[in-house]
Amino acid sequence: MGATGFIGARLVRAFAAAGHEVSCASRSAQGLPEGCTRHVPLDYTALPNVEDLRRAVMGHDVVINAVGILRERGRQTFAALHDGGPRALFAACVAAGVPRVIQISALGAAPGAIARYHQSKHAADRYLMDQPVDWVVIQPSLVYGPGGGSARMFNLLASLPVIPLPAGGHQRVQPLHVDDLIGALLQLAGAPAPLRFVVPVAGPEPLSMREFLTGLRTALGRPKTLTLAVPGFLMRVAARIGDFLPGAMLDSETWAMLERGNVG
Repeated sequence: MGATGFIGARLVRAFAAAGHEVSCASRSAQGLPEGCTRHVPLDYTALPNVEDLRRAVMGHDVVINAVGILRERGRQTFAALHDGGPRALFAACVAAGVPRVIQISALGAAPGAIARYHQSKHAADRYLMDQPVDWVVIQPSLVYGPGGGSARMFNLLASLPVIPLPAGGHQRVQPLHVDDLIGALLQLAGAPAPLRFVVPVAGPEPLSMREFLTGLRTALGRPKTLTLAVPGFLMRVAARIGDFLPGAMLDSETWAMLERGNVG
């Protein structure tokens, strides 16, 4: 599910390269990645009933839910895409006798989460954990790689003449390359033993945002430069403005998640 997304498209190609037949669920058949053997029309904002979903997933060995959004837009809400849609899918998998379900959640999706992004992910995680099926909830940290929205934003920040550091850049992150996440998912999907656990997946070591951006600049082949600490109150103002700009990468939710940190 989510076969055309940043993670989902890579998953499809990786499973196809490993010799698997891959069904791709998405709202449209346009833009499907190479490796799809079958398209399953599925829109979490206008869900079919569980019986239709049951027929769609029947006969599959593993179902992976890779649907996720960082910001809500119109009918694409956290409640629909992170919670209601996955719950219907998981119920259909149980009804169809699918042997294994993998939920791509997020590091920070836990009781008491402050962001609706994490709260909605956790709600679906808990629902899956209560189902009589072989399940894995994988919780990646900040996923980084070519073509990802976060990669574009961080590359831009690291490439500026002066690197801006939000609230001084003290926030702790543990970036995970998307290829490492795909490798973990391949292993989990093919593991012979029964699986019923939550697994956090993060990069090799925690970094401050300052360390991440300056190291990224070096990796991009840019010369060393100065950094500028942007005061926290200005970041909060910018985040509030972003709440009203649909295309903005920064809003109150993403700022709260960055301030919280994202480490394994």
